[in-house]
Amino acid sequence: MAKLTRREREAIKSNIQNENILLQRVKRYVQYSFLVCLVCLVFLFTFLKDGPQGWRIFVIILAVISGLFAGASYLSYRNGRKHVLSNINYLDENKQ
Repeated sequence: MAKLTRREREAIKSNIQNENILLQRVKRYVQYSFLVCLVCLVFLFTFLKDGPQGWRIFVIILAVISGLFAGASYLSYRNGRKHVLSNINYLDENKQ
């Protein structure tokens, strides 16, 4: 492998930093959407057990949407973390 120039190394380091910031944001999205899904399900099975049908449907739809968003965000977080680690490994392999 050819060694990286200083400019290329700095570009990869900057890219790693930017992706880490974005991954922290995506991690918060996962946590919040999972929390919303959990709260909706708890609310549904405790308070709205015999409640009005319209509210039950609304809470079910909200739980499903937030659950799907949590799953998609988790997949994005996992793949982003793999990409950052591969960039770190690539940078380590090409050190001087």
